[in-house]
Order: sequence, then structure tokens, then C-alpha cells
Amino acid sequence: MVRLWALGGILLILLVAGYARSSSSISLSAENQQEIERYIREEVMSPNFDGEIFTAYEILGSNEKKGELYIWALIQEYYKDGSKMEQGTGMSVPMVLKIDQTEGSLQVISHTIPRDGSYYANDIKDMFPYFAEIKALDYPTIHVDKLIKKIEAEVAGE
Repeated sequence: MVRLWALGGILLILLVAGYARSSSSISLSAENQQEIERYIREEVMSPNFDGEIFTAYEILGSNEKKGELYIWALIQEYYKDGSKMEQGTGMSVPMVLKIDQTEGSLQVISHTIPRDGSYYANDIKDMFPYFAEIKALDYPTIHVDKLIKKIEAEVAGE
């Protein structure tokens, strides 16, 4: 019985160490970050109120061999209603970006988003490697709140 507990403890430590190692985000240049934001703004969601699309994202991981970047994106439309800004269409969603870095700079080629409802969890398991899947399935509200604050600061011109 003691051996089982010891083995379980070792496996848990290895799992946590592997998760911590893989959970660090890759370093992107300001130009690469702008390309990701441009792609999300222009290709992922269209405004329904003729407003402007704002984006914020967090990197969940990457796979250089596959050319994939795993992110959580917050996408929000804002439009003018008289003298104040109103929210229009928006989404907060995990996403796989297919990227190309062969020319020295990052170019986003395409994206995949999980389907809604009962397909959601299975799509995430199919789309994301395990270390990013864990994050995508249990993305904390506090992280979404940080993305919201980033967008709100940008809308306010701060």
C-alpha cells in the first residue's frame, strides 16, 4: 500500500513538473503580437453593429513542429451610440492558430475554434495537446477579467 502511495506521489510530481514546464508562454516579438491581433480582429469575428473589433489574448502553449499556437482570445466589438461606446458582438474562446514562421516573421494562416454545446470538450481534446487542453477546459475567470481590462483600457485610449 505504501508503495502505491509513493508511486502515485512520484507520478503526481512528474505531472506537475511537466505541466509547469510546458505552461510557460513562448516569447513573441511586438511585430508577431501585432500580427496575431490583426488576424483575430480581421479574420475571426465580424462586427454586427458596424463597430470596431478589439482583441486580447493569452498564449496557452505552442507546437513549433505543427506550426500551432494555442491561445485564449477575447474578441469584442465596440460601437458609438451617441456620445458613448457600447459593446456589440463578442466572444471569449480557446483557439488554435496555424502559423508560419519560415520567412523569419510570424504569419497566421488559419484558426480553429471548438464547437459549442456538447461538442465543446471533445473538440478541445482533439485540437489541443494535453498541457494546453487542461488550461482551455478550465480557463479561470480571473484571466478573462485581465483580458477584459486590457480591452477596456484600449477602448478608453489609455
